Amino acid sequence: MNEITLSEWLDTWYKLYAEPFLKSSTLVSYDCYIKKHIKPYIGDIKLSELNGIILQQFFNEKYESGKLNESGGLSGKTVLNIRQMLHAALQKALENDLISKNYVEHVRLQRVRTPDTNVLTIDEQKRLMAALEVNPSIYAIGILIALTTGIRVGEVCALKWSNIDMQKKVIKIRQTLQRLPNLNPECKQKTIIVISSPKSDNSIRDIFFNDILLEKIIAHKKFATKKLGIQCTSDEQYVITRCFNKPVEPRTMQDAFKRYLRLADVNEVNFHTLRHTFATRALESGVDYKTLSLILGHADITTTMNRYAHVLDDTKKAAMDKILSQLFL
Repeated sequence: MNEITLSEWLDTWYKLYAEPFLKSSTLVSYDCYIKKHIKPYIGDIKLSELNGIILQQFFNEKYESGKLNESGGLSGKTVLNIRQMLHAALQKALENDLISKNYVEHVRLQRVRTPDTNVLTIDEQKRLMAALEVNPSIYAIGILIALTTGIRVGEVCALKWSNIDMQKKVIKIRQTLQRLPNLNPECKQKTIIVISSPKSDNSIRDIFFNDILLEKIIAHKKFATKKLGIQCTSDEQYVITRCFNKPVEPRTMQDAFKRYLRLADVNEVNFHTLRHTFATRALESGVDYKTLSLILGHADITTTMNRYAHVLDDTKKAAMDKILSQLFL
C-alpha cells in the first residue's frame, strides 16, 4: 500500500514538475498554497486514503461565506487556483501510479463572482490628466501611458526606451516587473525584484499610440535627461527611473499615483483602475471586444467580455428601444 502522504507528494511534485518550468510569480503562489492552505489541513493524509469526500470538505471549508477563517479567508478566485494546482499535482501522481483516480476532478466549487471594477469618470479622468500636465515628475508619464494604453503597472515599470518605437508609434510589451517573496533559503533578502515575461503569451503585444502621446513621451525623455543625465535615457534604460539602470517598483508607482489623485481631487483608487478606465472608454468609443482583448493582452475574449459586459448597458438599452419601437408599430 502506498504510504506517501499528500505533503510528501506535493514537495516532490513542486521540485520535479513545477519549479523547473513555471514563472517565479506562479511558484510563489504555489508555495503559499501548499505550505499555508493545504499542508496544515490535509497534508498528513496518505495518498492511498485521499478521496472525493475529503477533498470536497476541504474546499467547502475554504469559503466560509467569504468570512475570515482559519485558512486565511480565501477568495473564490484563490480557491479556484488552489484546485487547479492540486489537480495538476494529483494528475502527476496518477501518471506515476501513486493513486488510482484524481478525485479533484469531481470537486464542486462555488461560482467565482467577478469583482466590481472601479472606473474613473470622464471628469475625474480629465482632472487627473490636467494634474499630470501641470505637475511634471519621473512618474507622470507612467501614469499617462497606463491610462491611455491600458497596460498593467508591472508592464509600465518594466518598460525600457528600446520598447518604444518613436517612428512607428508602438509600445512593445515584452516584460513585467514584480517584487516577490524570495524562495531561495540561502538568500537573506525576504523579497526580490523579478523581471520576467508578461502574464501570458497574449500579454506579449504591440500597442499603437498617437501623436499626442508621442509628444508627451518625447517631453518626458527630455525631462528625464535634464534631471538624471543622458545615460539614464539610452535604449536599455528604464522609461520610469530615478537613477541609472534601476527601475521603479509597482508600489512606488502606486504611491505616486495616489499623490496625483489628491492633486486632481479624485477619490483614492488603485493603479489598476487606470486599466479599467482605458477599457471602459474604449468600449464606449465603439471598440469591439476582440480588438480590446488584444490590446489588453487578455488570454481570450471571454475574459474581456465577462469583465466589462456592464459597460455597454446604455448601448444595449438604446438597441432594445430601437427594436421595440419597430415591434410596437
